[in-house]
Amino acid sequence: MNMIGIGAARWGMAVALIWSAATGCATTRAPMAYVAGLDSDSLAVVDTATDRVVARIADVPQPWDLAVSADGRTIYVGGKGRTVSAVGSDSHAIIDRLAAGKVPQAVETLSVISTSSRLLLAQPKVGALPVAVAAIKNRPAVYVVNYFAGTVSVVSTAVYRIIETIPVGMFPADIAVSPDGRQAYVTNQGPGTVSVIDTMRDTVVATIDVGTNPGGIALSPDGQWAYVANAGSDTVSVISTGTDRVVATIAVGRMPWGVAVTPDGRKVYVTHQGGESMAVIDSAARRVSKWIALGPAFGMSGVAVAPR
Repeated sequence: MNMIGIGAARWGMAVALIWSAATGCATTRAPMAYVAGLDSDSLAVVDTATDRVVARIADVPQPWDLAVSADGRTIYVGGKGRTVSAVGSDSHAIIDRLAAGKVPQAVETLSVISTSSRLLLAQPKVGALPVAVAAIKNRPAVYVVNYFAGTVSVVSTAVYRIIETIPVGMFPADIAVSPDGRQAYVTNQGPGTVSVIDTMRDTVVATIDVGTNPGGIALSPDGQWAYVANAGSDTVSVISTGTDRVVATIAVGRMPWGVAVTPDGRKVYVTHQGGESMAVIDSAARRVSKWIALGPAFGMSGVAVAPR
């Protein structure tokens, strides 16, 4: 059974795959990047081989966050309202809408939905304003980032309740988990830091200074690098996860927010809050190599890359 967890981002629902089983083999086609257009109620689909927009998907209510199934066939999109839109990567069309129950932001809960039965399985209580969710590999638990509480709730997916609460920095905004599941990285907007959590002990083991107002964070597929979008500094910080130090700072344009890395690790896509163009970072050169125009009324928010 595939399950998704839903929290409440400040402007819409945050979505993560709690458990997803691959149901087929990936093709040789290039991965696609899906970009949420908060102001245009749409998604733009970008071919990562050419960095060109190849499709647009309409009628996605104020999309904010995206999560991709393990087989890359479905993209789940959280936005404002009480539904999650499911988009097919082959059809580039909405194939389902899942009810999320009560708006998590209002009731401080995590909604757990079965994507097969479409049923709301549980709504465990978490902290104040849950804004991001991440599954922990090889462990029946998810981490829920609570913006106003300054904490991460560890929620058991076996009993659907909090089993631990981890203090992080003020106003934590996003989370990324290493490929082996041993570390989680949480951006903290208040102090401009990233908290590194040992997921075996549910303890913060390092704090890394980055830019001002850090938001989105993504890890390279090999787990060696973390990319942090600093909305207040107009930069992306590159962190070496081996040393927990910032090794590069890349200027990317005004108010960067969403971050996604291609499966080969060569490109990093960065969206800008309310922006019209998405930055493409060459990860080897550590600089912006290209801009992808998405339209004057698009209004970017999140981004995710789906393998094909």
